[in-house]
Amino acid sequence: MALLVKNKARNTLAVGLVGSEGGIGLGSVLDSHSENLHFLVQTSGTAWMAESADFALLLHQRPGMLWGISQYLWQLTEHIAAISASVQFEDVTTRLARWLALSAERAQIQQLRLTHEHLAKMLGVRRVSITLAAGELKERGLIAYQRGVLNILDSAGLQQTVSSEPEKHARFI
Repeated sequence: MALLVKNKARNTLAVGLVGSEGGIGLGSVLDSHSENLHFLVQTSGTAWMAESADFALLLHQRPGMLWGISQYLWQLTEHIAAISASVQFEDVTTRLARWLALSAERAQIQQLRLTHEHLAKMLGVRRVSITLAAGELKERGLIAYQRGVLNILDSAGLQQTVSSEPEKHARFI
């Protein structure tokens, strides 16, 4: 599940990913809603669901659960901070490599059904920038893609791209 920020002009930027390790919808339990924060299912899978009122009642009955939720929220905050910093300091190729590595990790799969258009919305860039960056990752043997199906061929290589210096990669706007 992608965590998106949308502005009034309907521009989007993904600032986080939630997989089987986490949850969404705590705002509903707290009766707090955000105009700018949205969630988008990125890959198929199974998920658990609970009614907000039932979950709120459970938290009142078992306050010890709040510790686990607090730990998760802190990890999510650190994740959002890292993604936000990458927007500022990394080139598109590195950001794409990071997003694909995180998406595969969170979904626990190596084949992602993601279009260049979707990835452009997630990273807040033009579609052509994704095409160029994906082409670079494909040339390096890290990914393969065809018509909305993207295969991670070398997870370690993607991680190395994320860990390497941004100056080594071309910048796309």
